[in-house]
Amino acid sequence: MNITSYNITDVGYHYIGLRVVAAMPDASRESQFAAVSKNVAKYSVERALRLLLPEPRSDFTSVGEKVLQELKHLNLARPVRGEGYQLTEFGTLALETLNAKNFPSLRRLMTKAHLETYDNLRDVVLHYIRRGPLMYPIVETARGRDRSYLTALLRPTFGERSEEILESLASEIGAASPKKVEDAMRAAILSHRLSDTKLSVPLFRAMGDRLVSLRLVNVMRMQLSGCEFEKSYSPCVENSPRNWHRELLVTPEEVPPVRLYLSEPDMTDSVMQQKLLDAVNQSFTALCDAAGYYDLPDVRDFVCDKLMIPEAAFDEGINELLDRRPSPLTLGLQYEHISGRRKPLVRTRESTQIYNLIRRP
Repeated sequence: MNITSYNITDVGYHYIGLRVVAAMPDASRESQFAAVSKNVAKYSVERALRLLLPEPRSDFTSVGEKVLQELKHLNLARPVRGEGYQLTEFGTLALETLNAKNFPSLRRLMTKAHLETYDNLRDVVLHYIRRGPLMYPIVETARGRDRSYLTALLRPTFGERSEEILESLASEIGAASPKKVEDAMRAAILSHRLSDTKLSVPLFRAMGDRLVSLRLVNVMRMQLSGCEFEKSYSPCVENSPRNWHRELLVTPEEVPPVRLYLSEPDMTDSVMQQKLLDAVNQSFTALCDAAGYYDLPDVRDFVCDKLMIPEAAFDEGINELLDRRPSPLTLGLQYEHISGRRKPLVRTRESTQIYNLIRRP
C-alpha cells in the first residue's frame, strides 16, 4: 500500500484518533470524524501559538476521516458495520503505551507500523539510508531568472547534466514565480533520485513532515557554492550503528524483511549529554555568531548531522543541559527568525517559553 494523504503531516494526529476512538467506541463514524477533526484543529492551532507561527490555513474538516482510515491501514482500528471505528488489540496497546508516556516504545511501535504498511514511505526512508541525502533547491526571488544560478541549484543532484536538465524544464519555468520554479526543479529531482517511487512534490513534502515527526528524517538548511538548499536525510542506519542506534526489524508483506537501526539517544544519560555538549561547542567554532549568540536552528542542524540524531532528540538534550546547575548554555529569542522550518526550542517548566538563540554563558 502507498501513502497518499497530504493532510496528515504529524503522527500526533494518529494519537488524537486513538484517544477519540477509545473515548467514543459506540459513536457513529460521522461523530468520530468530527471529533478527530475538532481535536486536530485545536492541537494544530495551539502548537502554532506556542511556537509563534502563523495560524494554520486548513479548516481540518476532512482530516478526521483520513486519520481514522489510516488507523485502519496501520491495523490500529477497525470499522464496524453500521457503526463507527473500534480499536484493535494493536491499537489498544498503542493507546496504553501513549497514556503511560512510554514515548520511545510508542515511536518504535508507530515506526514499525508505518514502514510495514506504506511501500512508498519505506522506499523513501531506505533511499536516505542507502543512497544519502536529497538536496532540494531553495530559489531566491531576486535570482529566479539567472540561468547560471538555477544550474548551480541543480548541480548537487545532476552534476554535469545540470544545464541539460534546466533546459528540459524551460517550458515550466519560463515565466513562473520562484515558488513554481522551485517546485519544477524539485519534481525533476524526485523523478531522478526516486524513479521507482512515484511521488508528487506536495506528497513528498507532507511525507517529509510525517517522517520528521516519527524521528526518521531530519530537514536542515545549508549553503553550497553560493546557493541555499534544504537537505533532508535520515539519522537511521543499516550498518555501523553508533551506541545510540537501536535495532528494528521491519517485516512488510510480499517483500524481504529489512533490518535497520533507529537513532534513539537517551538524553537523560550524562555520557550522551556530554557528546551533545561537545558537538554544540564544535558548532560554535564552525558557525558565525551575532553579538555572541548563535542561531539555534543552525546549531541544531550542525549537531544532528554530526551525531546522526533526530531533531527532537537535540531539543530534549538541550533542555537537559539547561537543567544543570550551573547550565553550560544560555538562550535568547529573536522573533523575526521563527518559521515552520526553523522552529525554536520549547522549554516547559513553570511556564512554556521558546528560544531560537544560544550561546555559552
